[in-house]
Amino acid sequence: MDASKKQREPVAFKSLAELKRFIRPGVELKTVSHANHADIVGLTRVVTTVQTVGFYSKIKDQPEHPFSTCNHGKGFYTDFGKAGNYIFDGTTVKVKDARKQNRGVIYELEFYDRKQNMEETMMDRKMVNFIKEQYPPGTRIRLNAMDDPHHPILPGTEGEVDFVDDKGQIFMKWDNGRTLPLAPGEDSFTVLPPKLTTLKLYMPLTADLYERNEYGEFDDCSTLLEGRELRGYQDQITAALVKNQMPEEAERGLMHWYDEADSVNTKVRTAVFAVEERDRQLWGVAECRVAGELSDTELETLKEYLTGQASDGWGEGFEQREISVDDGGELYVHLWNSDEWSIQTEQELFSPKLTEGLPELCFSTLPGTGELICIKRGESGYYPSDWSTDAPAQNREIADYNNERLGVTREQRLAMECGSMHGWGVPGADPSYYEQKMGGMKFGYGWMRGSFRAWMDS
Repeated sequence: MDASKKQREPVAFKSLAELKRFIRPGVELKTVSHANHADIVGLTRVVTTVQTVGFYSKIKDQPEHPFSTCNHGKGFYTDFGKAGNYIFDGTTVKVKDARKQNRGVIYELEFYDRKQNMEETMMDRKMVNFIKEQYPPGTRIRLNAMDDPHHPILPGTEGEVDFVDDKGQIFMKWDNGRTLPLAPGEDSFTVLPPKLTTLKLYMPLTADLYERNEYGEFDDCSTLLEGRELRGYQDQITAALVKNQMPEEAERGLMHWYDEADSVNTKVRTAVFAVEERDRQLWGVAECRVAGELSDTELETLKEYLTGQASDGWGEGFEQREISVDDGGELYVHLWNSDEWSIQTEQELFSPKLTEGLPELCFSTLPGTGELICIKRGESGYYPSDWSTDAPAQNREIADYNNERLGVTREQRLAMECGSMHGWGVPGADPSYYEQKMGGMKFGYGWMRGSFRAWMDS
């Protein structure tokens, strides 16, 4: 047989972790059998995108194939699922159907190693690429000696890398204003460790709690827990977040999956998801170690990336993994679940400026009972009022009368209700939040009262 037409042998795996480490863009695979997609059997696919919870692939040499153009052009999606769903039979990877009780095999796959590009043998090109990887823009350098008899930079001068050209020269922005490049192998210099600072980006945290009934079985319906109720589960959630990290994330965390060769990738050395209690609530937080300062554009880029990881990437996989809690219950934690929130810095979320336009005190009523209550600025929860009656309508009138007497506007009362529930740094604790228009309509009292009712009833 012609060597050029010889079939490559599939790769054998022993575990899901080993398979995940193997799958990279360019890896080829073939479906041996599929219970739901018989038309994909026998087609060779090429991995295009790899995520923590799965990967996308396209039909080899068939860019217009329906399996190549599905999922908005990303290609055919394969979910990793749980390790217990896999059977590793030699070079065949069998995946059981987790949705069916008998858990029969739903599909079988074979994987092939990436082709090596034998044409890329030029040592100079490899060396240039190596230099570019070693000295990305922004790298701090101290000069020891420069082999330039005419206009050398003085030893001890520091600066940062601007770029590396195709000849491997390191162009610099020296602190003294000069731009003379470095020649690796000729000039002597030392790479300075970056000064790292911690940047925290916060997001709302919720979870579905499944509890066992009197028969020891899980109830079909879950209880939605928000940040306030999740404080007691902080240790379990923290342990689960650490356990969910992949070996590839050991060095850079979430930034391992950041595939843009830009300044954000250079400056943000690590990013990991954690939880933190603030304002008597448990928050999801992306803890980032940053070299230097991020510009406004870089910060927005980082926020967008971490938002995607929290909602559709890393966080999507995490929320599908149960966390065992006391009494045999299971907790499924969502790092992101609300259209009314955006990921925010510590200053944006917890700055006290939002409470400046609020009164010290306002009156309201409990939706469930109609009880007259008092809400104090900056404090969580509420205080029962001595003026409360048994008539909810009368209590509502008393609340309106006293708010008018105190000069409390409707927007301020709504902001006070929100602040007492969700913390005084959230956007809803700012009265101007309710003056903004959305779809031609102002935020109404009914919307806020519905949220207030749900919180109080819990």
